[in-house]
Amino acid sequence: MGKSITKLDDIDVYKDALNLAKSTFLLLEDKRLLKEYWLKDQVKRASLSVAVNIAEGYGRNTKRDFAQFLSISLGSVNELITFLDFISLEYKIDTFELKEKYVVISKRIHSFRSYLLRSK
Repeated sequence: MGKSITKLDDIDVYKDALNLAKSTFLLLEDKRLLKEYWLKDQVKRASLSVAVNIAEGYGRNTKRDFAQFLSISLGSVNELITFLDFISLEYKIDTFELKEKYVVISKRIHSFRSYLLRSK
């Protein structure tokens, strides 16, 4: 949190959220999910929502507004974790590593949100 943020790409958690979305999209290429269009669509939307809400919050006028969008991003992470659990249970696809990465990014987003709310 020490370096200054002058553009969206300065936010590491944003870049990591994009990379996680890419990894999530790759997971959805598993042949066991071939006809599960509804599920793949929902998971893709949720995975992109993590980064999109960070970006939208960055574009807001206040730290409080930014923090609110980080909260929405956290909700998307929780939604994704649930989808990954379902995919693991229902389709027997190993989602453990990806799920753990989302748990880590959740903690990072939460810390960033707390930092914004503390700094006036």
